[in-house]
Amino acid sequence: MPHRSGAPNWFPLAIVLLLAFPAPPASAAPTAPGMKDDRTGARADQVAAGHVPQVRNRTAATVDRPRATDFTVFGFSQSDVDQEDPQVYELVPDVTIRAIGKWSTNGDEAADYDFAQIRRYHDRGITFMGSGTASVIFPHDFPSTEIFDDMSTRDADNSPVPHDEFGFPDPARRGNMFNPRYREYLLDWAKIQIDGGVDGINLDEVNAGFSGGQKYGFNGNEGFDDYAIADFNRYLLTKYPDFTAADWKSRFGMTDDNLVRSDVPADDLARNFHYRRYLRTNGWNLDPLTSGNPLAAEWGRVTANRMYADDTSFTVSYLRRYWREMVDELRAYARSTAGRHLLISSNGLLPYVDFNSVGMYPWNPDEQTPDFRGADYVPVRDGHLNGAKSLQANYRYLKEQSRRIAGDVPVAVFIDWPNDMMTNYLNLPLAEKKDYWQIFGAEAYANGIFPAFHLKDTIGSPTAEQSGMLGFFRTYSQFYKEHRSLYRNNDHGTQAVRVGTGNVAASLLVQRGSGARTLHLVNHNYDLAIVPQTGFGVEVDLPSCPRRVIKISPDFAGSEVPASSCRQGRLRVTIDRLDYYNILVLT
Repeated sequence: MPHRSGAPNWFPLAIVLLLAFPAPPASAAPTAPGMKDDRTGARADQVAAGHVPQVRNRTAATVDRPRATDFTVFGFSQSDVDQEDPQVYELVPDVTIRAIGKWSTNGDEAADYDFAQIRRYHDRGITFMGSGTASVIFPHDFPSTEIFDDMSTRDADNSPVPHDEFGFPDPARRGNMFNPRYREYLLDWAKIQIDGGVDGINLDEVNAGFSGGQKYGFNGNEGFDDYAIADFNRYLLTKYPDFTAADWKSRFGMTDDNLVRSDVPADDLARNFHYRRYLRTNGWNLDPLTSGNPLAAEWGRVTANRMYADDTSFTVSYLRRYWREMVDELRAYARSTAGRHLLISSNGLLPYVDFNSVGMYPWNPDEQTPDFRGADYVPVRDGHLNGAKSLQANYRYLKEQSRRIAGDVPVAVFIDWPNDMMTNYLNLPLAEKKDYWQIFGAEAYANGIFPAFHLKDTIGSPTAEQSGMLGFFRTYSQFYKEHRSLYRNNDHGTQAVRVGTGNVAASLLVQRGSGARTLHLVNHNYDLAIVPQTGFGVEVDLPSCPRRVIKISPDFAGSEVPASSCRQGRLRVTIDRLDYYNILVLT
């Protein structure tokens, strides 16, 4: 949800029990027939020498907008469509993930927006992303109850699925992505934002309408409307083109009066296969994804905010198809009306995007944990930051999954809300809030992804300025702006890095194209504050010895030349001091 996205802290344990069936490579998804830059960078050797080109400002009239691969400093500040956040002009990030968010009827009309702020963004060289929810709907969003019902997801009894667990005063539901009218509804407001001059669109929670909600204990009983089950017939006919009536009956337990038929239109549910009737006949209508249902694996389980690259089940395959159609149409619209490329992003890991922006929230699917809450992206113990924990494996997982799903696009992470992780972050003492970014923000950079510095949400939480963090963000992010060339287009190196002390997460990054290497060290020696480490060695085997090793860090000004030696590619470096984060530039 825009300004309410992710798995909220009231999500019961059952939501994590939803299995994620594996989605074909992004390039494999079909395009519907007939569907209708640049920041200056510095080389590593320039950075090491202190010569960093300045970023040029853009104006609102500039047609050649920036590329996502040029972004290094991401900000998270979301406002309602008629508001703006002056903190953004203090931080001056390359991009804000969702500068504004369309919510309910606020954003249906061009007059709802303050598009004048886009020029102010561009005057400071900041990319402006519009956004809105792709799935949360209310009765007053539509002219009639009949239209609202048609736009809503449905259970296996063909009843609209309520989502009262959101806690909104109005009855909330999820929008039905299989309904072409609903997809057109989303495109309509997105095109209003494009007409207003946004650089990109972030569609939040694209595939979130399949959990079943609290009513069904999040068992996946959602998405079984007429549009979806007609598409299911198309899917089955395509996957099993040579099946006979006997095959359908023996493989899936269909009956003579309810068979998949190639001689009848797929959406003729009176004469062709009717999946809801099949579920009801077998007693699976309250739990359609039960293991006893032989068609459950064909239907698949949807993991909200993820479209895994090897998932070829029906739901993910068709959601991927419809997502691509929407992206293609929005980009074509921006090209035809403004002559420019439109940036696309979404919450999570999705294909066909210019960058992935991953909300960090409890009950995420990114790590198997005993309590099923997923990866602990804001580690806290007894109300204090647990800086001794490393997120290196989690960040690498996100980067690798994004590469498989979307190709080599940037991956940004942000603390989603409202949920426990954001609450825990906001409740940290000021010094520990800063430590969070100096440890875990740095660790994101060290593993090839980008932390989005948190400025503002839309539910009245303390802003960065109110929390005393804005000045820190402005100063701390300057290091990454000045060394932006080091953080672009990086992959993880295959060589293991050996560190001569504990509580240090080490990683080797290799830039695509240039092959430039940087070695990153993040200190996790932490006890209510960082405990610096001194006088230890770092060793890595490389294809060849670097000419020079230079140490830089956001923790100190300038650069240093550490003691080092290298023979036959085996590099040894002595680190005199590590506070939070050191980078060894191998030139």
